[in-house]
Amino acid sequence: MSVEFSGWEVVDDGACFPGVILGPSQAPQNKGVYTMFHGTHVSSARAIITSGFQPSGGGTLGKGVYVSRDKNKASNYPLFGNSSDQVILEVRVRVGRVKRIDPADIQMRITWSTHGYNTAWIPPANAISGLEEDCVFDPKRVTVVGIAKAPNAVIEKELRELISKASKTVKGATKRSKPVCSLCKRKTQQDAPHYQQQCWKCGKTICILMSKHFCTVKPYIVPFFKELNIPILLTDHLFLQDLDSIQYWSKMSLQFFGWEVTYDDSSSRLELGASQQPKDKGVYTMYHGTSIANARNIITNGFKQSQTGMLGKGVYVSRDRKKAERYPLHNSSLDRVVLELHIRVGRVKRIDTDNHPMQYTWSSQGYDTAWVPPNCGMKAVPSGLEEDCVFDPKRVKVVAIARAPDTEKAQLKQLLANSPVNGSNAAAATNVCSLCKRKQQQSSPHIKQQCWGCGQNICILMIKHVCSRSAQNP
Repeated sequence: MSVEFSGWEVVDDGACFPGVILGPSQAPQNKGVYTMFHGTHVSSARAIITSGFQPSGGGTLGKGVYVSRDKNKASNYPLFGNSSDQVILEVRVRVGRVKRIDPADIQMRITWSTHGYNTAWIPPANAISGLEEDCVFDPKRVTVVGIAKAPNAVIEKELRELISKASKTVKGATKRSKPVCSLCKRKTQQDAPHYQQQCWKCGKTICILMSKHFCTVKPYIVPFFKELNIPILLTDHLFLQDLDSIQYWSKMSLQFFGWEVTYDDSSSRLELGASQQPKDKGVYTMYHGTSIANARNIITNGFKQSQTGMLGKGVYVSRDRKKAERYPLHNSSLDRVVLELHIRVGRVKRIDTDNHPMQYTWSSQGYDTAWVPPNCGMKAVPSGLEEDCVFDPKRVKVVAIARAPDTEKAQLKQLLANSPVNGSNAAAATNVCSLCKRKQQQSSPHIKQQCWGCGQNICILMIKHVCSRSAQNP
């Protein structure tokens, strides 16, 4: 069974439509248009709305207009002002080409604009305050669109009227100089108007730059029923094999036969390459190399914090198995075991330079895991292989034996299966649903039912179920 293409709808990633709101940790897309904030004095707010922004002569990121999509960051400015003289402007920023400023790129912290970038972005994880910050080189890329905070209602009303007046002036100039396509509502060039044509399905006039278009399918009268004046809605992919069984169709539909969940980061275990940055709250497969005796103890009693190391206290692991296979460093291969783990990383701090200011203190500043990316040049990691340190051992669970001497492997697997901390006994203690394999409360077990398509027993929290029953042979 096939579905004919009869329209589209744009999924916005931030580069198409204005005013997209991103979380502080989300990376802005090049050419995106985003909502941000700027804190300033009342008098400065009036001047900015009337005449536009003026670039700061200096700052953490050099010259430019300093803004943040985190309203809490903007609320810290002006630094030496008071609440009776503070305004937070809501602005729309066309970021252009964006340079992320990481500790490894410190040499471009001031010079990014001379390398072809329009905006510099410091993610919250790299900012001293923990709040993200942006610097836009060209003030014309920043437009005031609203008042997020004002000292009182009188000043707020005054500033909103100024914004409205400035907006009308700009819109009037825009309409005179730049025509707008009547269909997609986007700007066009005088000498290159958008090409408009009829939809090949429904006949409606469309522009291919429209963000959305769906065909309206017209009813078709089956000749056999024409004399009875019975409208039957057909499409090119309905076959009338038995006229006696025809039903009245209001629109084409597809029968539901299952689902498959697409994960963002936190609902299920994910496999990452060594160079991919872990996302906060993700659950990842990693490895830990240890001795046979320690492996037995870890499987039975769980991990214990290492008291020292290049990242301070915690459990040292890596998603690069080659890294784990090197440990213990001074043991022979006959006394090395590699444990496969599931890690709930929580909030992650990237540590990628020697003498990083948070190299040993990340856990005291609200982070659960420290991550050292591969080949970052740290002297403490001469191998160049990826490494992680998890502060709370309860976030680390042994799930398999990735490597062990042949004489020990079977015994370790059996020990893991019987472990009250990591094995099947642990699953029983936490009451795991037999179908979706997720934890459930003793007092409210998951509801199990038969699939309406194939009759298989299912739980609605299963990550995947596709009926064995064929859609062509219902």
